[in-house]
Amino acid sequence: MSEYTYELKQSFKYAKSGEQEDATFITITAPNYDQLLKAAPIKQAFMAAARQVTSDGDDDKDKEKPTDAKITGQQCIQLLYNWDGDMVKVLVYAQELFKSGVALVDGEAKLNIELIKKMSAADFEGLVGAYIANFIAPSLMDGQ
Repeated sequence: MSEYTYELKQSFKYAKSGEQEDATFITITAPNYDQLLKAAPIKQAFMAAARQVTSDGDDDKDKEKPTDAKITGQQCIQLLYNWDGDMVKVLVYAQELFKSGVALVDGEAKLNIELIKKMSAADFEGLVGAYIANFIAPSLMDGQ
């Protein structure tokens, strides 16, 4: 997957061709090589959170796990918030990644700090989770 559309739960205003528009979705794309330095700390935090959960004594290790299971964005965020690491840093890293060009408001306007500040907290967390679920987690499983 090279692109994913995150539907906003709460729209916000942004300028488009000199007019104020209501943002309804954010298009996110996989990081390219230049954005790897911004994505790597998020990937590392996600791996640390996953490792912590699996080392905390999950007793169903012997149960058969589905091979096509897909993690959701919400599960990614929950995993990171339950992690002992610094979630604030993850959110800052995500902000920097989104500003680098991987996120477009309504598929057109580059997500910048002013637009990020207009997003609801739930939408920003949802966007981070969607990014991890659609681009970071699959890259870890597929070796991409």
